[in-house]
Amino acid sequence: MLSPVILAVFGFAVLLALVSLLVPIARRISLPFTVLLAVVGSVLGFAALEGGTQDYLVLSLKEMRIPAEGFVYVFLPPLLFAGGLTVDVRRLMDDVTPVLVLAIVAVLVCMATVGIALHLATGVELILCLMLGSIVAPTDTAAVLGIFRDIGVPSRLQVIVEGESLFNDAAAVALFVVILGVLTNQSEASFLDGAIEFGWGFAGGMILGWIAAQVTGWLISQFRGAQVTEITLTVAMTYLTFVIGQAFIGVSGIIAVVMAAIVFASDGRTRLSPGTWDTLLTTWRQLEFWATSLIFVLAAMLTPRMIGQLQWSDLLGVAVIFVAALGARASVLWGVLPALTYFGLSQPISNEYKAVLAWGSLRGAVTAALALTVVETPGVSQDQGRLIFVWAVGFVLATLFIAAPTLRPLMKALKLDKLTPEERLVRDRVMALSRGRVRESMSQIAKMLGLATSAPIHQAAETSNQVQGVLSRDDLVRAGLIVLANRETELSLEYLQRGLVGRRIAERMRADAGRVLDAVRQGGASEYLAAALGNQKPSWRFRLALWVQRRFRWSTLLAEEIADRFELLLIKQLTLRELLEFADAKVADLIGHHAALTAKEALEGRMQAISGAIEGLDLQYPDYTNAMRTRYLERLSIGLEEAEYRGQRDQSLISDEVYEDLEEDRHRRRGVAEKRPPLDLGLKLTEMLEKVPIFAGIKGKDIARLAQMLTPELFLPGERIIRAGDKGDRMYFIASGVVDVLVAPNPVRLKSGDFFGEMALLTDNPRNADVVSAGYTNMLELRRRDFETLLRANPDMKQNIERVAQAREAQNISAAAVSGE
Repeated sequence: MLSPVILAVFGFAVLLALVSLLVPIARRISLPFTVLLAVVGSVLGFAALEGGTQDYLVLSLKEMRIPAEGFVYVFLPPLLFAGGLTVDVRRLMDDVTPVLVLAIVAVLVCMATVGIALHLATGVELILCLMLGSIVAPTDTAAVLGIFRDIGVPSRLQVIVEGESLFNDAAAVALFVVILGVLTNQSEASFLDGAIEFGWGFAGGMILGWIAAQVTGWLISQFRGAQVTEITLTVAMTYLTFVIGQAFIGVSGIIAVVMAAIVFASDGRTRLSPGTWDTLLTTWRQLEFWATSLIFVLAAMLTPRMIGQLQWSDLLGVAVIFVAALGARASVLWGVLPALTYFGLSQPISNEYKAVLAWGSLRGAVTAALALTVVETPGVSQDQGRLIFVWAVGFVLATLFIAAPTLRPLMKALKLDKLTPEERLVRDRVMALSRGRVRESMSQIAKMLGLATSAPIHQAAETSNQVQGVLSRDDLVRAGLIVLANRETELSLEYLQRGLVGRRIAERMRADAGRVLDAVRQGGASEYLAAALGNQKPSWRFRLALWVQRRFRWSTLLAEEIADRFELLLIKQLTLRELLEFADAKVADLIGHHAALTAKEALEGRMQAISGAIEGLDLQYPDYTNAMRTRYLERLSIGLEEAEYRGQRDQSLISDEVYEDLEEDRHRRRGVAEKRPPLDLGLKLTEMLEKVPIFAGIKGKDIARLAQMLTPELFLPGERIIRAGDKGDRMYFIASGVVDVLVAPNPVRLKSGDFFGEMALLTDNPRNADVVSAGYTNMLELRRRDFETLLRANPDMKQNIERVAQAREAQNISAAAVSGE
C-alpha cells in the first residue's frame, strides 16, 4: 500500500497532465477550456466515488482533499497577480473612474438582486442569500477577454472590462468576508459597521499593495541581473501580501494583490534586467493556468457528492441565481454604463456588445474557491454549507454549460463575427498584393527552370479593386489610419527591443497608439487627429508635478515629468517620420494614393503639433531640454551597446569575463546618463515676461517666481482661445505657432514670443476681441488666481503692478477719446 503522500503526488501529476492535454482539445472543438475542465472533473469525481480500492488512480483522487483555506491562500493569489500583470495600466488610469464604479456597483447590484430574489423565491434566510450573491458576483476575466478577442472589440472597452473584472473579484471577496463574519456571529449585522469594514478593507488593501510593489521593486533593483531571484521575489511578494493583508492586519488581501500587480506592472518592470519581463509573464501565466485548472477540476470532482444530495429546491435555487445574476448584469450594462457615458466618463457601448457582455458573464475559479471556503468555515452549519456549495457551483456549471456554448451563435446572430468593410478591404488588398508578389517570383523561377508560367499575376487583385470601388473616400482613409495606428503600436515594441526607449516610454507609446486606434475605429480621420492631439496634452501627472513645484518649490517630480514628456515627444517625432515613409511604401497600395494623401495629412498635422510642443518646452525650460537631449543621446548609445555586446558574446567573439566587464562599465555610464539635470527655467521665458508692460520693473527672483506660475496648453487650428465679451481670467504667451486677433477692420496676427490678454489679470472688463488659433499653437497660460496668490505674498510687487496698470488704462482711455473725435 502506497503512502498518502505518494498517492497525492501521483494524483496531482495525473491532473496536470490531463489539463495540459485539454488545452489543444478545447481549441480544436471550439469549446471553452473551463467547460472541458468541469466535464473532466465531474468524470474523475464519479471515478473516485465508484472506483475500487485497488486502483491507484482512484486512491490518489480520494487523497486529494485540500482544506477550504487552501483554495483561498494557495490558488487565489496567483490568479489575481497574473491578471493584474497583464492590465494596460496607463489605459486603465484613463478610465479608472468607470472601472471602479462598475466594479463596486456591479458587485453590490449582483449581491442585492440575487440575495433578494433567492429570499423571496425559496424562503432561505436573507443573510445566507446575500452571501450567495457576493459569491457569484465575480466574473471570469479570462473567459470575458477570450470573448473580446473573438469579436475584436475596441481596446479601451477591453481595458475597462478587464479592470472591472479584477476589481470586481476584489470587491466581491471583501464583501464576502464582511457577510461571512455576520453569518458566523463574528460581527454585528450593522450597515454602518459593514460599510466601514468594507471601506477599510478596500482602501487598506490598496495601500498595502502599493507598498508591497514598491518594496519588491527596490529589492529587485538591488539584485539586477539575477533573473531567478527577480522572479522568485515577485512570487514571494504575492503570497506575503495576501497573507499579511488577509490574516494579520485585517485588510483585503485580494485588493492588496491586485494593487501590487498593477503597480508592479506599471513601475516595477522597469527595474527588471533585460529579458526578465517576458520570462516573468510566462512564469505567472503558468502559475495562473495551474491554479485555474486545479480549482475547476477539484471543485467539479465534488459534483457526484453534490448530485447525491440534490433536491428539486436546489434546481430552483440555481435557476433563480442564473436569472437574477443575468438581470443584475443587464441593469449595470443598460443602466450604469449609459450614465457614465452621459457624464463623459466612458465611451458609448453598442447594444450588441452589451448583449454579449451580459450573456457572456461566465463564472469561474473565484466563485468555486469561495464556495469551497464556506463549506469548512467554523460557525457555518452543514446544511448551510451544502446549500451554498450546491447552488454556487451549480450556477458556475450552468454558465459554463448553457451560456458558454451558446455565446458564439449569439455573436453570429448579432453579426459581431463579421469583418467591417475597412477590414475586408485591408484583408483583400494584402492578399492580392502578397499573391501578386508570389506569382511574380514564381514566374521568374519558372522561366529559370524552363517551365510553363503560372496564371496571370494581377488576377487576384480584382476582388480588392471591387471592394475599393464600393467604399467611400472616408472609409478608405479610415482603413489606412487603422493600419497606421497598428503600425505605431508595433514600432513602440520595436524601439523597446532595439534599446531606443525604456519600457516605461514604450508602454506610454503603446497606450497612446491604442487610444488613437479606438478613436479612428469609432469616428474616422477627425477622431484620429483629436485622439492623437489629446495624447499630447499635459497629463494629470504633469499638472500635479507642476502644482507641487509651485506650491512647495520641490522640482523633482516636475523634472521627471518634463524628462519623460520630452523623451516621449522626441521618440514620437521619430515614429511619425517612419509612419510617413510607411504610408508611402505600404498604405498607398492598400487604399489608393488619393486616400493615402489624406492619411498623410493627418500624420503631418500630428508632426506639426509635436514640433510645437517641443518648441514650447525649449522655451519654458531651455537649459533643461538641451541637457536632456544630450543625455538622451547618451542613453540611446549605451542601450545599443548592450545588444552589440550580447551579440559578440553569443558569437563567441568575446568571453563571458570580458562581457561582464563591459557590462559593468556600461551600467556605470548608464547610471550617470540617467540622472536628471537640475531644473532651470532659463532666460528666454523671463525675457518674454519682462516685455509685458504691467510686469515692467519686476526683476530677479520675482520674475522667476512669476514664470513658475505658467501652465502649458495646446490649441488646434481654428480653435477659439478668447471670445469677445467674455470675462477674462488669464493671459497667454505664445510658445510656438500663430494666432489671429479678430479686430475690425484688419485682424492682427501674433506669433511665437508674443502675448495677449494681460489686462484680464487686473480688471473685470470683458474681452474686446476674438482670438483664434491659426495652427497647432502651444501656449503658456498665466491664470488670475495664481497671479493673485503671488501678489498677496509680495505686497511691493502688487503696488508696482497696480501703478503700471493704472497708467496703461489711462493711456487707453485717452487714445479712445482721441479716436472718437
